[in-house]
Amino acid sequence: MSEFKREDRYIVLKLKRLPKDEAEYLRDCHPKAMVECVVVEHDWPEYHLVWAMLEHRMAGKPVPNFNDWRRADELQQLLTAADQQIDDLRAELKAVRSGPCRMIVGDELP
Repeated sequence: MSEFKREDRYIVLKLKRLPKDEAEYLRDCHPKAMVECVVVEHDWPEYHLVWAMLEHRMAGKPVPNFNDWRRADELQQLLTAADQQIDDLRAELKAVRSGPCRMIVGDELP
């Protein structure tokens, strides 16, 4: 089989973003162009999973286990948050160390 390539086959308009009369006009004017379909917006968490499912289907491969993908996504989000927290703590430690009052272990307080 040939390599899966994404194609621009559809123009999708979100009806809620159009005035009612424009949506009705488009429906009346182009009834043969109307297609019943499922749309997954790019900012939905399922977006990449749906693309992966389609790529596997077109390649004749079994559909991936989405629970594994979701778990991997959750773990990646946790790693990203932990990395950010580490960066924040390092910056805070650097600020404390370079502050006006350095305290060395063994120094006595007045």
